[in-house]
Amino acid sequence: MAIEEAKEKVQDTITLPIDDTSLEGLEEYLSPEKPPEQPPEAQPTSEKTDEELFEECEECHVAVAAARIAEVCAEHPEEAGASCKLISEKLEDENTEPADWIKAMVEAAEQAQGEAKEEMVAAVTELTEYLERRDSPILKELNKGEEETNG
Repeated sequence: MAIEEAKEKVQDTITLPIDDTSLEGLEEYLSPEKPPEQPPEAQPTSEKTDEELFEECEECHVAVAAARIAEVCAEHPEEAGASCKLISEKLEDENTEPADWIKAMVEAAEQAQGEAKEEMVAAVTELTEYLERRDSPILKELNKGEEETNG
């Protein structure tokens, strides 16, 4: 009987962490045991903004230009003509390299007419200027491919 009483008293004092709804000891639990090595203000900011990340992403700019040309194809199918077939083929191929995209976009812009041609040329020009500013390996690869074709 004494053992049963002792067992009940012990059971009453023990609660599983899941069953415990008291806030006692919570502050100690939440506070870190070791202070951080550097205060947050002193830590170098290695986080880049979305704009900075996008600015560094050459493939992203190629994709944006391709999307713009695809939009022009959708908006002006009669002026864009057969050039859009080339873009849609590239869209279907997941393994299309950035240089191949640029070739397809240039070809599409050359074949287009009117307002569609103007918009496509603007997209390609903007992309090319961006890649030249960054001294892009994509542009170097494209130029090397053209030299081999023409040479």
